[in-house]
Amino acid sequence: MKIFVRVRAEWLTVPVAKETVRWLGEEAVRRYSALQPPSHVNRPEKVFQIKKTKNGAILHPEDKIVSVLTDEEYITVILESDLQSSTTNVNISSGFACDGDPLYSSSLASAPHVHHMSPVESLVLDGNSLTTKHLVQLGRGKYRIELSEEAWAAVSAARAVVDEIVATNQTVYGVTTGFGRFASVVIEKEKLQELQENLIRSHAAGVGKPLSPERTRMLLSLRINILAKGFSGISPETLQKLVDAFNASCLPWVPEQGTVGASGDLAPLSHLALGMLGEGIMWSPKSGWADARFVLEANGLTPLRLKPKEGLALINGTQLITSLGAEAVERCEAIARQADVVAALSLEVLKGTSRAFDSDIHAVRRHPGQVEVAGRFRALLSNHVFKSEIAASHRFCNKVQDAYTLRCCPQVHGITQDTIQFAHNIILTELNSATDNPMVLASRGEIISAGNFHGEYPAKALDYLAIGVHELANISERRTERLMNPTYSGLPAFLVKDGGLNSGFMIAHCTAASL
Repeated sequence: MKIFVRVRAEWLTVPVAKETVRWLGEEAVRRYSALQPPSHVNRPEKVFQIKKTKNGAILHPEDKIVSVLTDEEYITVILESDLQSSTTNVNISSGFACDGDPLYSSSLASAPHVHHMSPVESLVLDGNSLTTKHLVQLGRGKYRIELSEEAWAAVSAARAVVDEIVATNQTVYGVTTGFGRFASVVIEKEKLQELQENLIRSHAAGVGKPLSPERTRMLLSLRINILAKGFSGISPETLQKLVDAFNASCLPWVPEQGTVGASGDLAPLSHLALGMLGEGIMWSPKSGWADARFVLEANGLTPLRLKPKEGLALINGTQLITSLGAEAVERCEAIARQADVVAALSLEVLKGTSRAFDSDIHAVRRHPGQVEVAGRFRALLSNHVFKSEIAASHRFCNKVQDAYTLRCCPQVHGITQDTIQFAHNIILTELNSATDNPMVLASRGEIISAGNFHGEYPAKALDYLAIGVHELANISERRTERLMNPTYSGLPAFLVKDGGLNSGFMIAHCTAASL
């Protein structure tokens, strides 16, 4: 039986028999110290904590190894000196300590702790039919990925065009030339692989906190879907490695900041590709956060070896904007439905009338969102099966009409519904669009430089989405004011008994207004 043990930035293999967890930690530290170079100053090290890499479970030092660990399991040893050192960053929740490399250690120190469930279902991607709902579910780990036969055929056809260009020494941007300002520099044939790898390394220049594992899964699965369209020139072998990495949940470290959209999402996609090259750091359920090369090896995978154009194929596109946009659209759709329910309940409590939601009123102003919201209000407030006692109690009162914040919900919530649908349609198109440059047109045997990488479509749609959803928050805050103001609601001030002794929702409303 052997256990893989991490001490700071090193992974060690420790054979075990009937020893305790305490012995395992001490033996790992001894082996770690023995591997250090002669210039390393050895000092007595004391183990602070030993925990499983996969789920962060802390191991008791006196437990027998065979009772709490299985063969080839991964654990992390944290040293007391790691907690005291100013040059070492430790995240106790994720169990990592790294010494000597500030960039590496700060990355692992902020690495999120990850809970993972292995998917049991597969989703077939073809580059043409991915939905926002399915992308979010891929991010949450519900599905494995498979590609359709048609997708594999399209990928192979496009790759054949690239191989022909290389074989015949044609000059094509990004295939046999440099990039951007260096587009006129022709690269020697024997350096084409180095060209693609250098592209990934130089463009992996993002900063900030990392994407969550869920969002990294979304980003990776969406890039796979775009490559499956067959316009990128990636080889089937490389694409299969990406699929295998996704299915093993091998997720590279991708910083949140660094993309401007006008050139697509070059920096984040480069970080995604960098991990697949076996460089940088990566997470998997089997290994936890560690060096990308080790994580791939632990999952039976090998780093990518890029062919001509493949580096460019991996990083050219709008997949970060679009994957985050897909999540935003899904969340906004749920929020909009909830807002209708909350507003209807507010109207009920404030003894409002449902007559403003009459179907004939909205039939003469047929904005789809307005009609939908009015119908939802009628279903909630005017149900003949489940009648409202509150509505019955004030049916014959002398109130003529309700305030804007109640009466105009179909108009205000409605435009938000239509805004969400507009953004959804843009994002749905982008989910299944080829966004490379240059574009490989296999049916014509050509490669053409163009601008499909530009992020203006999803970016502008998402700006509009933010404006639309803001209106839900704005009108909701005004209804909150009406609920808590006894002059308008007839209810206790700030919805609390013993006002003065208790403040109720006074400051909660201030928070809502500030947001």
